[in-house]
Amino acid sequence: MAAEIPPNVLPALKAHCLGCHGPDAAEANLRIDLLTSDLADRENALKWIEIRNAINLGEMPPDGESPLPIEILSQTSEWVSQSLKQIERSRSRSDEQTMLRRLNRHEYTHTISDLLSMKFPSGESPLNTLPPDGTAEGFDKVSSALMLDPSLMTHYYHVARHIAERAIVDGPPEYPTETMRLELEKIPDSHAIGYLVTRLGLNPVPDGLELIEGGTRSFGMLRYPGRKDNNVAPTNGFYRFTIRAGASPGKDGEVPRIRLRHDHPDDSMQTIMEFDVTAAWDNPKEQTVVIPRDTLGGEVKVEILNETKLYMGQRPGEDFMRRIGEVGSQQNFQESLRLAGRKIAEGWGGDRSTPDPEKLDLTEFPRVFLDYLEVEGPLYDQWPPKSHTTLFSVVEPAAKDLDDAKKIFAQFLPRAWRRPVEPSELASILNVVQTELDNGESFHEAIRVGLTASLTSPNFLYLIEHTTSDNDTKHLNDHAIANRLSYFLWSSMPDEELFRAAQAGELAAPSNRREQVDRMLADPKIERLVESFAGQWLQTNTFLDFTPDPHLYRDYDDALAEAVAREPLEFFREILLHDRSVLNFLNSDFIVINERLAEHYELDGITGDHYRVVPLPQTSVRGGLLAMAGVHQAGSDGIRTKPVSRAVYVREVLFNNPPDPPPPNAGEVEPNIRGENLTVRERLVQHQQIDACASCHRSLAPYGLALENFNVIGAWREAQDGENFRGRNRPPIDASGRLPNGNEFADFREFRQQLLLQSDRFRRALAEKLLIYAFGRPVDPADDALLSQAVNDMKAQGDTLRALIQSIVSSEAFITP
Repeated sequence: MAAEIPPNVLPALKAHCLGCHGPDAAEANLRIDLLTSDLADRENALKWIEIRNAINLGEMPPDGESPLPIEILSQTSEWVSQSLKQIERSRSRSDEQTMLRRLNRHEYTHTISDLLSMKFPSGESPLNTLPPDGTAEGFDKVSSALMLDPSLMTHYYHVARHIAERAIVDGPPEYPTETMRLELEKIPDSHAIGYLVTRLGLNPVPDGLELIEGGTRSFGMLRYPGRKDNNVAPTNGFYRFTIRAGASPGKDGEVPRIRLRHDHPDDSMQTIMEFDVTAAWDNPKEQTVVIPRDTLGGEVKVEILNETKLYMGQRPGEDFMRRIGEVGSQQNFQESLRLAGRKIAEGWGGDRSTPDPEKLDLTEFPRVFLDYLEVEGPLYDQWPPKSHTTLFSVVEPAAKDLDDAKKIFAQFLPRAWRRPVEPSELASILNVVQTELDNGESFHEAIRVGLTASLTSPNFLYLIEHTTSDNDTKHLNDHAIANRLSYFLWSSMPDEELFRAAQAGELAAPSNRREQVDRMLADPKIERLVESFAGQWLQTNTFLDFTPDPHLYRDYDDALAEAVAREPLEFFREILLHDRSVLNFLNSDFIVINERLAEHYELDGITGDHYRVVPLPQTSVRGGLLAMAGVHQAGSDGIRTKPVSRAVYVREVLFNNPPDPPPPNAGEVEPNIRGENLTVRERLVQHQQIDACASCHRSLAPYGLALENFNVIGAWREAQDGENFRGRNRPPIDASGRLPNGNEFADFREFRQQLLLQSDRFRRALAEKLLIYAFGRPVDPADDALLSQAVNDMKAQGDTLRALIQSIVSSEAFITP
């Protein structure tokens, strides 16, 4: 049993805290008068942990109230920590425990890809078929949110059947790989699209086309052999697109930029590639990309993005065109012919068909030489595909009976189910195969059905953590440890090395698990940790929920939208792979950006779409998570900033301390009504006059108002913008405030320094987030010692993510169910 509460602690807490946390006002759903010494009670223990952390941070009692005596602070902290350790030591591990967690759809997809060496073309990934997963504690890995109902089971069956059909093939591919080439000098000879070269912007030149304005297209000149449509893709798959081009910059040195585009009903499928043409006009180079395509596409187009407008509109000519159309619609053809003749006689073009006399020297402008366009596909890594050859590698080509099937599944099931299988489990799949053979199905079809059954089994769909006994203590067996490692870091099944280590019984040793972590962090599959953990922790999926008003924020475009959602992930990758301090999330002297973000952040000398580390000048306001534009777009509604939303983000992401939901009658901070011109801060102060809202906003508002210098799209501002704030007399931004611990700040820079003073709080929050993600469950009071140790280990090793991961993985808890 845990020790009793020190005698002076509860009286002191009641004296200082009962007014806000008692029967009359239970702020944060905390009542001091209901606390007990029983820390084996999870909810009671969580309240004590919350109290310990709050008083250690100086946030309780709140600013303005008399502080707790020093001896009460130390007694409370020591009692809570020691009692939790005692409960952890005494907690019995002898009871049989088996943890079940369904694979989420991303894990399912990665596992299929790694298990069967499969790549999924557009529209055929399990992600396109399986419904979104539930989330808990901010992640889609928590078992309580990953239910499996009959409807989802139906989805799993259809997905597994489709996978089996792709994995096992009969005969050659229906559509063999073909190379389709359009020599662009043939465009002028086309009866269908030869008219394209009648305008100045697209001109025939020896062996190709000169492109200055507009673009060209393929129409029926580029199609898969034997097809009558304009699509180059007869089936869903991967295709290689190549365009050979050179360029001549304009007199100002501007490099032409072109886009290869595919007509497609899905906007996200339209752009094939986009690039600056840096090769010389007389030495063109190939640009190539391999991307998934489906059967819904149309013709392929090439267009210059920084085109020069070579034509000008003329109002009289346009008036003639409009009048000719009007009389033609009235079937007054005599008048239509008369007007057309007059237009020509007077020399009016109209409809932007009159060359601009100041742009007749085409050598002054960026020009592209287009040689040819080539498409190769559908591409196959090999045929039969690797999935087929791997499955059938243990049998002869003429295999056809149950003994052959037994060899196939004896090899496949231990990898698919991620552990050794019992003979009875193998027999259950072979019974399915035998039934199909008895019903006259081919051997390949019977194996497909067996494969489908294997992939819809709970042994595949669930992570089932089996245990082994050791001196009356239950530990995960080595295969369960391998699974925990691989789904933590790779969101997928173990690789051959992890299977080997598990089979050899090596993973129970902490040092061996640490070695595996170093190896796994160096593997390309670690990108999945970036996308999954970082994406969910940093909530990047919310950054584009609201589109900025295009009339108020004219600098915002698709390229910026893509970049602001990507920046935090690229920053996380840099921290992870180069062992930088996680405190850079609070403030950093570098950022990871591309050219579009550099333009947005007013930084010069950055070119190209790729992301790279950029050192910051000392005068820059950028650096750290809270200076990233996407955070501020997420904390806005497209027109105005929302400090409360931004504050919730800060507390939830950086400190794992989200505020309680507002009371039902709290309402929101409303936009300005007609005749008013209050700043967001002024409206928030008005909102805080509501009694039900005051206590919450007192601890919330400073975190959001500190970010008011960033507007809706994350651009820095010194005065209000957006809404109705225009002109020279816009109110200046006031980003000052006082944190709940009483520390004041004058502006955003000082606010970041205050956050750094709470670095232990951030470390603890990050450790909690990573533990939830790794274990697939909420943080438990019994995790207190583990989290404290993980924070200490991280601090001792440069505050790297590697150190934090190593500490969690090498802990006793990691191998305990």
